[in-house]
Amino acid sequence: MIIDVINGIGGAEPIRLDASQVVVYNDQGTPIMVAGEYGPKGAHCVAHVGDANFNQILQAFGVQRHEVIVDHIDRAPVPGGARLLAGPTKDT
Repeated sequence: MIIDVINGIGGAEPIRLDASQVVVYNDQGTPIMVAGEYGPKGAHCVAHVGDANFNQILQAFGVQRHEVIVDHIDRAPVPGGARLLAGPTKDT
């Protein structure tokens, strides 16, 4: 499999690499895409975030992630009459 890595937008000279597996991470280090060759006939597999089997494919290619980094969490509203015992801290 041949990979072109392009650093910049338009007109940048690509860096061409021969690879059997590629993992793309977002700026926080979370994998968002994986591609690889496998099997005796060199079949290709490509998966990205949102695919139903993305985590299984990451594991099959040996990418071990045990945490997920998010920028924002939407919490359900507190039901009427309920008391909030603890709220978010300044750091969350």
